Amino acid sequence: MSRRRAIAVIDDDALVRSGLARLIRSFGLEVGVFGSAASFLASGVEAWGCVVTDIHMPEISGLDLLRRLQASHPDLPVVVVTAFPDMRDQAMAAGARDFLEKPCAPDRIEATLKRMLGEV
Repeated sequence: MSRRRAIAVIDDDALVRSGLARLIRSFGLEVGVFGSAASFLASGVEAWGCVVTDIHMPEISGLDLLRRLQASHPDLPVVVVTAFPDMRDQAMAAGARDFLEKPCAPDRIEATLKRMLGEV
């Protein structure tokens, strides 16, 4: 996978992961899916051009992941996609580049990811 167009999707819900992965592939982007922040971190963060994560996950939350990535890979864009709109301020303060509320229109997801990758 080339870093520039590779999107990591992290969500503990398998249906959400697979749906986002299908959608992202339809945009012509590469995608990898992870059921937890821990499995993503073990994958080698350097391989990814952008991260899409949920907030509420077991073990390592999306906010904790954001803080870790901000400390170790501050140039890696992270987009939070969650059903909890009240988490926006916390996510942005932790380093998220954008915040999308579930459900989110496919064209908004595409525009956000391409902006994160510098393609718009």
